[in-house]
Amino acid sequence: MTYRYPWRAMLPDYLRAGIGIACTGVPAAFMDLPPLATAVLGALAAVFILFALQAGLRQVTRIQVSEEAILALPAGTRIPWSGLSRLRLGYFSVRRDGRGGWMELKIRGGRRTLRIDSRLEGFADVVRRAAAAAAAACVDLDTATESNLANLGIGVAATREAGERR
Repeated sequence: MTYRYPWRAMLPDYLRAGIGIACTGVPAAFMDLPPLATAVLGALAAVFILFALQAGLRQVTRIQVSEEAILALPAGTRIPWSGLSRLRLGYFSVRRDGRGGWMELKIRGGRRTLRIDSRLEGFADVVRRAAAAAAAACVDLDTATESNLANLGIGVAATREAGERR
């Protein structure tokens, strides 16, 4: 199965990058400012440009999940499920009450690490498959990961049972 980041989910990142570039790069390029101010604004514009490039790379990324492995294209990062050594599922909140955040799945196998955020279409399916692979490989999960799996409706005990059947 192949999953991707939809345009709509990436739009806020593109808007933030565009606003940042406009507010920092345009004054640095077109206003007669002191050299230090130009350098600071130019450096900030470079950060926003890198952010825009990162968003673009994420948008073209395709996550392919098979029975054998997970693969991120075009980077070519491939992690065989049998070689999975670490799984973390983090939740990052933007509000004090814990709402309005996003999740990030971080999986490691060998020297390769893959990070996938919850804007990915089918994110819960990818997490479910990764959790089953982690259970099959007897990967220890931290309490935050177990809690976040439960919030997605993925029980650790059920995941372990699925891993034992494989």
